[in-house]
Amino acid sequence: MGDKDLLAKQYLAQNDVFADAFNFFLFDGKKVIKPKELEEQDATELAVIQKMKTVFSNQKMRDVLKLCTIKHSKLATLVLLGIEAQSNVHYAMPVRDYLYDALNYASQVEAIRKKHSEDKDLKGDEYISGFSKKDRIIPVITLCICLDKKKWDAPRSLFDMFGEVDPRIREYVDDYKLNLITPDEIDDFTKFNSQLGILLEFIHNSDDKDKLRDIINTRKEYTSVDVRTVNMINLFTSANISVDNAKGGQVDMCQAIQGIIEDSRAEGHAEGHAKGRAEGRAEGADMLAELLKVLKPGSDEFNKALNATEAERQELYKKYNITSKK
Repeated sequence: MGDKDLLAKQYLAQNDVFADAFNFFLFDGKKVIKPKELEEQDATELAVIQKMKTVFSNQKMRDVLKLCTIKHSKLATLVLLGIEAQSNVHYAMPVRDYLYDALNYASQVEAIRKKHSEDKDLKGDEYISGFSKKDRIIPVITLCICLDKKKWDAPRSLFDMFGEVDPRIREYVDDYKLNLITPDEIDDFTKFNSQLGILLEFIHNSDDKDKLRDIINTRKEYTSVDVRTVNMINLFTSANISVDNAKGGQVDMCQAIQGIIEDSRAEGHAEGHAKGRAEGRAEGADMLAELLKVLKPGSDEFNKALNATEAERQELYKKYNITSKK
Protein backbone atom coordinates (compact mmCIF):
# COMPACT_ATOMS: atom_id res chain seq x y z
CA MET A 1 0.00 0.00 0.00
CA GLY A 2 1.48 3.37 -1.05
CA ASP A 3 1.83 6.47 1.13
CA LYS A 4 -1.27 8.07 -0.37
CA ASP A 5 -3.43 4.99 0.14
CA LEU A 6 -2.25 4.46 3.71
CA LEU A 7 -2.72 8.09 4.75
CA ALA A 8 -6.13 8.27 3.06
CA LYS A 9 -7.27 5.08 4.81
CA GLN A 10 -6.17 6.40 8.21
CA TYR A 11 -7.77 9.78 7.60
CA LEU A 12 -11.13 8.44 6.40
CA ALA A 13 -11.24 5.90 9.24
CA GLN A 14 -11.69 8.71 11.77
CA ASN A 15 -15.26 8.42 13.02
CA ASP A 16 -16.10 12.12 12.50
CA VAL A 17 -14.80 12.04 8.92
CA PHE A 18 -16.38 8.65 8.16
CA ALA A 19 -19.80 9.71 9.48
CA ASP A 20 -19.56 13.04 7.67
CA ALA A 21 -18.89 11.37 4.32
CA PHE A 22 -22.00 9.19 4.60
CA ASN A 23 -24.16 12.00 5.99
CA PHE A 24 -23.20 14.13 2.98
CA PHE A 25 -23.84 11.35 0.49
CA LEU A 26 -26.97 9.78 1.98
CA PHE A 27 -28.64 12.65 3.85
CA ASP A 28 -27.51 15.87 2.14
CA GLY A 29 -25.28 16.84 5.07
CA LYS A 30 -27.80 16.27 7.87
CA LYS A 31 -26.22 14.73 10.98
CA VAL A 32 -28.11 11.44 10.89
CA ILE A 33 -25.13 9.13 11.50
CA LYS A 34 -23.40 9.88 14.81
CA PRO A 35 -19.62 9.31 15.02
CA LYS A 36 -19.89 7.80 18.50
CA GLU A 37 -22.34 5.17 17.24
CA LEU A 38 -19.94 3.73 14.67
CA GLU A 39 -18.31 0.38 15.46
CA GLU A 40 -15.09 -0.67 13.73
CA GLN A 41 -15.36 -3.96 11.82
CA ASP A 42 -12.82 -6.34 10.33
CA ALA A 43 -12.27 -5.04 6.80
CA THR A 44 -10.99 -8.40 5.53
CA GLU A 45 -13.42 -10.39 3.40
CA LEU A 46 -12.64 -14.07 2.81
CA ALA A 47 -13.84 -15.54 -0.46
CA VAL A 48 -14.16 -19.31 -0.54
CA ILE A 49 -14.89 -21.08 -3.79
CA GLN A 50 -15.24 -24.85 -3.80
CA LYS A 51 -14.69 -26.55 -7.13
CA MET A 52 -13.78 -30.15 -7.91
CA LYS A 53 -13.05 -30.88 -4.22
CA THR A 54 -10.43 -28.15 -4.10
CA VAL A 55 -10.95 -25.09 -1.92
CA PHE A 56 -9.49 -21.82 -3.11
CA SER A 57 -9.44 -18.89 -0.73
CA ASN A 58 -8.69 -15.26 -1.43
CA GLN A 59 -8.57 -12.39 1.03
CA LYS A 60 -9.85 -9.00 -0.09
CA MET A 61 -9.08 -5.94 2.03
CA ARG A 62 -11.44 -2.99 1.76
CA ASP A 63 -10.19 0.29 3.23
CA VAL A 64 -12.62 0.92 6.11
CA LEU A 65 -15.73 -0.92 7.37
CA LYS A 66 -17.98 0.18 10.24
CA LEU A 67 -21.27 -0.99 11.72
CA CYS A 68 -23.96 1.59 12.38
CA THR A 69 -27.62 1.86 13.40
CA ILE A 70 -29.47 4.46 11.34
CA LYS A 71 -32.62 5.64 13.08
CA HIS A 72 -35.68 7.26 11.53
CA SER A 73 -38.91 7.72 13.49
CA LYS A 74 -39.69 4.26 14.89
CA LEU A 75 -37.50 2.51 12.34
CA ALA A 76 -33.90 1.55 13.17
CA THR A 77 -31.77 -0.03 10.45
CA LEU A 78 -28.55 -1.82 11.24
CA VAL A 79 -26.17 -1.32 8.31
CA LEU A 80 -22.56 -1.97 7.41
CA LEU A 81 -20.84 1.04 5.87
CA GLY A 82 -17.63 0.76 3.89
CA ILE A 83 -15.38 3.39 2.34
CA GLU A 84 -12.94 2.91 -0.50
CA ALA A 85 -10.47 5.77 -1.07
CA GLN A 86 -9.15 6.40 -4.57
CA SER A 87 -6.12 8.55 -5.34
CA ASN A 88 -6.96 8.39 -9.03
CA VAL A 89 -9.88 7.55 -11.29
CA HIS A 90 -10.39 3.75 -11.36
CA TYR A 91 -12.01 2.35 -14.48
CA ALA A 92 -13.14 -0.95 -12.93
CA MET A 93 -14.45 0.44 -9.63
CA PRO A 94 -18.03 -0.92 -9.92
CA VAL A 95 -16.74 -4.50 -10.07
CA ARG A 96 -14.29 -3.88 -7.25
CA ASP A 97 -16.93 -2.49 -4.87
CA TYR A 98 -19.47 -5.11 -6.02
CA LEU A 99 -16.98 -7.81 -5.02
CA TYR A 100 -16.46 -6.30 -1.56
CA ASP A 101 -20.22 -6.19 -0.94
CA ALA A 102 -20.81 -9.72 -2.25
CA LEU A 103 -17.99 -11.13 -0.13
CA ASN A 104 -19.37 -9.41 2.94
CA TYR A 105 -22.82 -10.90 2.38
CA ALA A 106 -21.20 -14.32 1.92
CA SER A 107 -19.26 -13.81 5.16
CA GLN A 108 -22.47 -12.93 7.02
CA VAL A 109 -24.19 -16.07 5.73
CA GLU A 110 -21.18 -18.17 6.71
CA ALA A 111 -21.14 -16.71 10.23
CA ILE A 112 -24.84 -17.53 10.64
CA ARG A 113 -24.30 -21.08 9.31
CA LYS A 114 -21.44 -21.61 11.73
CA LYS A 115 -23.58 -20.47 14.68
CA HIS A 116 -26.38 -22.85 13.71
CA SER A 117 -23.86 -25.66 13.36
CA GLU A 118 -22.63 -25.04 16.88
CA ASP A 119 -26.16 -24.78 18.29
CA LYS A 120 -27.46 -27.76 16.27
CA ASP A 121 -30.84 -26.04 16.00
CA LEU A 122 -31.77 -26.59 12.34
CA LYS A 123 -33.58 -29.45 10.58
CA GLY A 124 -34.58 -30.39 7.05
CA ASP A 125 -34.05 -27.81 4.31
CA GLU A 126 -32.90 -25.24 6.86
CA TYR A 127 -30.21 -27.64 8.04
CA ILE A 128 -29.03 -28.18 4.45
CA SER A 129 -29.01 -24.41 3.81
CA GLY A 130 -27.37 -23.59 7.12
CA PHE A 131 -29.76 -20.64 7.11
CA SER A 132 -33.26 -20.52 8.60
CA LYS A 133 -36.40 -18.76 7.37
CA LYS A 134 -36.05 -16.21 10.16
CA ASP A 135 -32.36 -15.43 9.66
CA ARG A 136 -31.51 -12.01 8.25
CA ILE A 137 -28.33 -10.43 6.94
CA ILE A 138 -27.27 -6.79 7.30
CA PRO A 139 -27.32 -4.42 4.29
CA VAL A 140 -23.93 -3.15 3.09
CA ILE A 141 -23.26 0.25 1.51
CA THR A 142 -19.86 0.94 0.01
CA LEU A 143 -18.89 4.53 -0.78
CA CYS A 144 -15.99 5.38 -3.07
CA ILE A 145 -14.26 8.69 -2.27
CA CYS A 146 -12.00 9.91 -5.06
CA LEU A 147 -9.29 12.35 -3.93
CA ASP A 148 -8.41 13.47 -7.44
CA LYS A 149 -9.15 16.84 -9.02
CA LYS A 150 -9.82 15.29 -12.42
CA LYS A 151 -13.34 14.64 -13.66
CA TRP A 152 -14.53 11.08 -13.01
CA ASP A 153 -14.93 9.68 -16.51
CA ALA A 154 -14.93 6.03 -15.45
CA PRO A 155 -17.96 3.67 -15.31
CA ARG A 156 -20.51 4.36 -12.55
CA SER A 157 -22.30 1.04 -12.73
CA LEU A 158 -21.84 -2.53 -13.84
CA PHE A 159 -23.98 -1.84 -16.92
CA ASP A 160 -21.57 0.95 -17.92
CA MET A 161 -18.83 -1.65 -18.20
CA PHE A 162 -20.73 -3.82 -20.67
CA GLY A 163 -20.65 -3.45 -24.42
CA GLU A 164 -23.81 -3.75 -26.48
CA VAL A 165 -26.18 -6.20 -24.78
CA ASP A 166 -29.37 -7.65 -26.26
CA PRO A 167 -32.24 -5.97 -24.31
CA ARG A 168 -33.83 -9.39 -23.84
CA ILE A 169 -30.69 -10.52 -22.01
CA ARG A 170 -30.03 -7.25 -20.21
CA GLU A 171 -33.40 -7.54 -18.45
CA TYR A 172 -32.08 -10.52 -16.50
CA VAL A 173 -28.66 -9.09 -15.64
CA ASP A 174 -28.40 -7.40 -12.25
CA ASP A 175 -26.77 -3.97 -12.21
CA TYR A 176 -24.52 -2.56 -9.48
CA LYS A 177 -24.43 1.20 -8.97
CA LEU A 178 -21.22 2.86 -7.80
CA ASN A 179 -21.69 5.23 -4.85
CA LEU A 180 -19.22 8.03 -5.47
CA ILE A 181 -17.97 11.28 -3.96
CA THR A 182 -15.57 13.21 -6.17
CA PRO A 183 -14.49 16.88 -5.71
CA ASP A 184 -15.33 17.83 -9.29
CA GLU A 185 -19.05 17.14 -8.74
CA ILE A 186 -19.59 18.85 -5.37
CA ASP A 187 -21.61 22.09 -5.56
CA ASP A 188 -21.70 23.00 -1.87
CA PHE A 189 -18.74 22.08 0.33
CA THR A 190 -20.38 23.68 3.37
CA LYS A 191 -22.67 20.64 3.66
CA PHE A 192 -19.75 18.78 5.20
CA ASN A 193 -19.47 19.04 8.97
CA SER A 194 -15.92 17.72 9.34
CA GLN A 195 -12.72 18.91 7.70
CA LEU A 196 -13.26 16.38 4.91
CA GLY A 197 -15.08 19.26 3.19
CA ILE A 198 -11.98 21.46 3.48
CA LEU A 199 -9.82 18.71 1.96
CA LEU A 200 -12.19 18.11 -0.97
CA GLU A 201 -12.68 21.85 -1.60
CA PHE A 202 -8.93 22.43 -1.59
CA ILE A 203 -8.44 19.60 -4.10
CA HIS A 204 -11.23 21.02 -6.28
CA ASN A 205 -9.65 24.51 -6.37
CA SER A 206 -6.00 23.47 -6.20
CA ASP A 207 -5.19 25.11 -9.56
CA ASP A 208 -6.73 28.47 -8.59
CA LYS A 209 -4.77 29.99 -5.70
CA ASP A 210 -6.58 33.33 -5.86
CA LYS A 211 -9.93 31.57 -5.43
CA LEU A 212 -8.52 29.55 -2.55
CA ARG A 213 -7.37 32.76 -0.89
CA ASP A 214 -10.86 34.26 -1.21
CA ILE A 215 -12.48 31.11 0.22
CA ILE A 216 -10.07 30.92 3.14
CA ASN A 217 -10.41 34.62 3.97
CA THR A 218 -14.22 34.50 4.04
CA ARG A 219 -14.94 31.15 5.74
CA LYS A 220 -14.25 30.81 9.46
CA GLU A 221 -13.66 27.04 9.30
CA TYR A 222 -10.37 27.73 7.51
CA THR A 223 -8.90 29.75 10.41
CA SER A 224 -7.95 26.57 12.24
CA VAL A 225 -7.32 23.39 10.25
CA ASP A 226 -6.17 20.10 11.76
CA VAL A 227 -2.59 19.07 10.92
CA ARG A 228 -3.87 15.72 9.59
CA THR A 229 -6.09 17.54 7.09
CA VAL A 230 -3.20 19.81 6.06
CA ASN A 231 -0.99 16.75 5.52
CA MET A 232 -3.70 15.26 3.29
CA ILE A 233 -3.95 18.54 1.35
CA ASN A 234 -0.18 18.59 0.84
CA LEU A 235 -0.13 14.97 -0.29
CA PHE A 236 -3.02 15.19 -2.75
CA THR A 237 -2.43 18.71 -4.16
CA SER A 238 1.34 19.30 -3.68
CA ALA A 239 0.39 22.53 -1.87
CA ASN A 240 3.45 22.41 0.41
CA ILE A 241 1.69 24.13 3.33
CA SER A 242 3.98 24.32 6.35
CA VAL A 243 2.79 22.84 9.65
CA ASP A 244 5.86 24.05 11.56
CA ASN A 245 3.92 26.86 13.26
CA ALA A 246 0.89 24.73 14.14
CA LYS A 247 -0.54 25.41 17.59
CA GLY A 248 -2.35 22.64 19.40
CA GLY A 249 -2.32 20.54 16.24
CA GLN A 250 -4.07 23.33 14.27
CA VAL A 251 -2.78 25.38 11.33
CA ASP A 252 -3.88 28.95 10.52
CA MET A 253 -4.68 28.57 6.82
CA CYS A 254 -5.08 32.31 6.26
CA GLN A 255 -1.39 32.84 6.93
CA ALA A 256 -0.31 29.62 5.24
CA ILE A 257 -2.08 30.22 1.94
CA GLN A 258 -0.98 33.86 1.80
CA GLY A 259 2.64 32.75 1.86
CA ILE A 260 2.00 30.24 -0.93
CA ILE A 261 0.24 32.86 -3.08
CA GLU A 262 3.03 35.39 -2.59
CA ASP A 263 5.65 32.79 -3.51
CA SER A 264 3.58 31.82 -6.57
CA ARG A 265 3.24 35.43 -7.67
CA ALA A 266 6.96 36.05 -7.18
CA GLU A 267 7.69 33.01 -9.34
CA GLY A 268 5.19 34.24 -11.92
CA HIS A 269 6.74 37.71 -12.02
CA ALA A 270 10.22 36.25 -12.35
CA GLU A 271 9.09 33.96 -15.15
CA GLY A 272 7.30 36.87 -16.83
CA HIS A 273 10.33 39.11 -16.69
CA ALA A 274 12.60 36.35 -17.96
CA LYS A 275 10.18 35.55 -20.77
CA GLY A 276 9.90 39.25 -21.65
CA ARG A 277 13.66 39.64 -21.80
CA ALA A 278 14.00 36.53 -23.94
CA GLU A 279 11.28 37.71 -26.32
CA GLY A 280 12.88 41.16 -26.46
CA ARG A 281 16.25 39.68 -27.39
CA ALA A 282 14.67 37.52 -30.08
CA GLU A 283 12.77 40.48 -31.52
CA GLY A 284 15.94 42.64 -31.52
CA ALA A 285 17.87 39.93 -33.32
CA ASP A 286 15.17 39.71 -36.03
CA MET A 287 15.17 43.49 -36.56
CA LEU A 288 18.97 43.62 -36.73
CA ALA A 289 19.01 40.83 -39.31
CA GLU A 290 16.44 42.76 -41.37
CA LEU A 291 18.57 45.91 -41.14
CA LEU A 292 21.76 44.16 -42.25
CA LYS A 293 19.96 42.85 -45.33
CA VAL A 294 19.39 46.38 -46.63
CA LEU A 295 22.90 47.64 -45.80
CA LYS A 296 25.98 47.07 -47.92
CA PRO A 297 28.39 44.67 -46.22
CA GLY A 298 31.59 46.53 -45.16
CA SER A 299 29.96 49.97 -45.35
CA ASP A 300 30.20 52.41 -42.44
CA GLU A 301 26.51 51.96 -41.62
CA PHE A 302 26.83 48.18 -41.79
CA ASN A 303 29.73 48.24 -39.31
CA LYS A 304 27.93 50.81 -37.18
CA ALA A 305 24.83 48.59 -37.02
CA LEU A 306 26.90 45.67 -35.79
CA ASN A 307 28.56 47.67 -33.02
CA ALA A 308 25.92 50.29 -32.27
CA THR A 309 24.19 50.95 -28.99
CA GLU A 310 20.46 50.22 -28.75
CA ALA A 311 19.67 53.92 -29.21
CA GLU A 312 21.84 54.15 -32.34
CA ARG A 313 20.22 51.03 -33.79
CA GLN A 314 16.77 52.50 -33.18
CA GLU A 315 17.77 55.49 -35.33
CA LEU A 316 18.85 53.15 -38.15
CA TYR A 317 15.60 51.13 -37.83
CA LYS A 318 13.64 54.36 -38.15
CA LYS A 319 15.73 55.54 -41.10
CA TYR A 320 15.15 52.31 -43.06
CA ASN A 321 11.55 51.86 -41.87
CA ILE A 322 12.19 48.58 -39.99
CA THR A 323 9.59 47.91 -37.32
CA SER A 324 8.72 45.21 -34.82
CA LYS A 325 6.79 42.22 -36.18
CA LYS A 326 4.39 42.30 -33.17
